[in-house]
Amino acid sequence: MPEATYQVRVSGVIPEELLAELRDLTVSVEPPETVLHGSLPDQSAVVGLISRIHGLGLRLIEVRRLPASSDGPGAF
Repeated sequence: MPEATYQVRVSGVIPEELLAELRDLTVSVEPPETVLHGSLPDQSAVVGLISRIHGLGLRLIEVRRLPASSDGPGAF
């Protein structure tokens, strides 16, 4: 199964020092939330990302798998 692209919303703005933990994702701020975009290879990677977000003390709002048409170069 090919990688899927996900959108993850987190409450508030992620501090700069925590962004290093999320370096494989594109980060954009859409107040009052931070939105992460990126491709993940499988569901265990999704669970791992959710675990990292929780471990960083961030409040997870939403995890959404984007449609296949959004997968591809420049999609995120």
